Order: sequence, then structure tokens, then C-alpha cells
Amino acid sequence: MQPVPSLAPALVALHFVAFGWRINREISVGDQLRRTWIPLPDCLNLLSLVAVVTFCVVAPLCGYARATNATLSAGYALIAFHPISEAAHYRLFSGAGRSVYLQKPGGDWPWITDQEIVSVLASAIFASIAGGAAWHASSIG
Repeated sequence: MQPVPSLAPALVALHFVAFGWRINREISVGDQLRRTWIPLPDCLNLLSLVAVVTFCVVAPLCGYARATNATLSAGYALIAFHPISEAAHYRLFSGAGRSVYLQKPGGDWPWITDQEIVSVLASAIFASIAGGAAWHASSIG
């Protein structure tokens, strides 16, 4: 039986904090009778949380640990990009902000913004590279 990697609990905690913030935000939006949803960066965090629990907690306890380093690397890459993707969700990198969507006919806030698409793609690419590098390194040594 392999021990649970020491970095896994911290990553799980970071995922819970990020998702807890999102839930609190969506509850307050829903209380205002506005539309609520889970943005793509938070969906990625949920997938990462499931992967971390599966491959960094359960799998090592069952004696299979090859994917552990790759999962931790990808998970930490995703959580590192999370604040950037959340800022992009609210279009904080643009002077016009999110109000540009309300100025269109029938305008409403989109599920994913143009800035968010770029930041989520960048985080997915970086996480893939980090996970792939860790997977390769674990197969060498």
C-alpha cells in the first residue's frame, strides 16, 4: 500500500475553497432572482478535485500510484490559473467590463466570456504539459 502523497490534501483544500467561494457567489446571485450557473473554470476545478481524490488518495491506497505525480502537477497548474480565469470570467482585464454583453439586443451575461476562453485554454494547455512532464518523469525513474 502506497501512502497518500503529502501535497494531495493541500490541493483538495484549495479546490474546496475555490468551489466554496463560487457556491457562495451563486447563492447571493440566486437570492436576487438572477440566473445562476457554474462557470467553466469551476467545472475544471471540480474535475480536477475528482481526479486528485481518485488518483492521489484512492489509487495509492490500492497500490497503484503511477498517475499520482501527473495528477498533482496538472491539479496544481489548474488551481494556479484559477484566479486568472475567474478574473477573465468577470472581464476584469477589459476597460469595458461585463457591461458590453448587456448592451446587445436581448443581452445577458454569457456562460463564458471571450477572455475566459483564452485563459481556460491556457490553463488546460499548461496543466496538460505539467501533467505530461510529470507522467514522463515518473516512467523514467
